[in-house]
Amino acid sequence: CAFVAPSRGFTTNNIPSGLRRKKYVGRYGELTMQQQQTNIKIACLQLAVGADKPANIKNAEAQIAEAARNGAELVVLPECMNSPYGVKYFPEYAENVVEGASETAQMLSAAARDNKVFLIGGSFPERTPDGKLYNSCYSFNHDGDMVALHKKIHLFDIDIPGEITFKESDALSAGDSPTIFDLSEHGGPPVRIGVGICYDIRFPELCWIYRNLGCNLLVFPGAFNMVTGPAHWDLLARSRAMDTQSFVAFCSPARDTSADYTAWGHTIVADPWGQTVGQLDENPGILYADLDLTQSVKRRLNMPYHL
Repeated sequence: CAFVAPSRGFTTNNIPSGLRRKKYVGRYGELTMQQQQTNIKIACLQLAVGADKPANIKNAEAQIAEAARNGAELVVLPECMNSPYGVKYFPEYAENVVEGASETAQMLSAAARDNKVFLIGGSFPERTPDGKLYNSCYSFNHDGDMVALHKKIHLFDIDIPGEITFKESDALSAGDSPTIFDLSEHGGPPVRIGVGICYDIRFPELCWIYRNLGCNLLVFPGAFNMVTGPAHWDLLARSRAMDTQSFVAFCSPARDTSADYTAWGHTIVADPWGQTVGQLDENPGILYADLDLTQSVKRRLNMPYHL
């Protein structure tokens, strides 16, 4: 299912003995913060994506392997990692994962397994058995098992006169569930991840849900454009990190000025203090970041501002 309820590692009944803990109670229930020295190395892949789907998939596969060779434990891909971004492309590039007709999902599963990494597979157009299309993000553990599915909740329907008009809802249906999964349930460190896609980041209520259910890392595959990117990309990543006192990874495809939709690029990781940990320019590349997860604990204990 898309939503995973709070579970081991983040409830008071399942804290391993010997770990110091502090807890506080609010309107969303009890939230336990573990004080445990833990780090994770993540890699965000700013992929060059074009009209050739097999080439896009092969390139993503190669870049996942490259990130793993460089020590990444968690790899993140961008929005629309196997297709151009555009309403006219979604039906053409959509794949039916449920019925096993998805070369993209098969590659992602195999890449996670073969490289022994946790993988947030960006997003790609998905066709469900009822014929609906979604902008979907599949996540996998290091055994290649699919552990979470996020369907973009807030569709990108905007009209900025004289600058950009785009309406995802002309082709896509909206998801209706937050998506959380915990690496500690799959042999990894205590990283509880909330997933969104692109426009989802503009809705702080979603991020507050993730924060109040114990997430310490929020991941957003996204593809802002040349209007919204310069204005809001960095601002939103750092704001959501500060709002939730979590790490935020905002992963874009690389910029292609010949495409119908030109992505801003500038993949970024922000820390719980709202500072930039690392950032790319507009070109293809891999952003590596070593996250000290105790930062989230420290900020939440030293400056609590969530009920």
